[in-house]
Amino acid sequence: MPGSEFETTVTLRSKVRVERSSPGGPLVLALHGWGMSERSFARWCRSGIEAEGAEHVSWWFARGPMPCEVRRDPRKIGYAWYVFDGDQDALRASMDESRAYLVGLARQAQRELRPSSITLLGFSQGAYLGSYIALSHPELFDGLVACCGRPKSEFLDDLTPARDLRVLVQTGAQDTAVKPELIEKGVAPLLAAGLDVTVRSYEAPHKLIPEMAVDVARFVT
Repeated sequence: MPGSEFETTVTLRSKVRVERSSPGGPLVLALHGWGMSERSFARWCRSGIEAEGAEHVSWWFARGPMPCEVRRDPRKIGYAWYVFDGDQDALRASMDESRAYLVGLARQAQRELRPSSITLLGFSQGAYLGSYIALSHPELFDGLVACCGRPKSEFLDDLTPARDLRVLVQTGAQDTAVKPELIEKGVAPLLAAGLDVTVRSYEAPHKLIPEMAVDVARFVT
């Protein structure tokens, strides 16, 4: 019928970059920001991967399942975790698709590595999604690092099951994309629910700098 619509299902392929797998040790599951890739985020985290005393830490870098055109010079194809047009219901549905994929990936890591702990590290868009996932699945994750992105908890009715989740929020003093009031808005519900939250500021723009990556390594060890 002209003008009618119907839904179909599309399967998207993704990748995981394994920088180190150390069975029995802590695992960092890392989510890049919008327009990035698992490779570019791994480069940003190099100082943490190579940090002294963290040789037993596994680092898995997941790729967002949604390709996107990044209009810079030269143009490139980056990746995203969800789409957002201002509609919160649509945002939740989009985030839930990536959440299902990443929860499955965390369970795969549990089977293969039997890690002592799993920490979800997210940068920017990855921090937004990563906090939603970690807070909604405290049985899977022991720690959350939200870098240059506020914790997302509005979709969760009760945060008390996540009270044992350790949270590190990393902010850049020169970050113009995520203002301090946004960070405060995201942290407040976590503190009210009794979570252990540390907020740390760095002399940095909207980027994960080497000092931040080293602190991630220290956080998980």
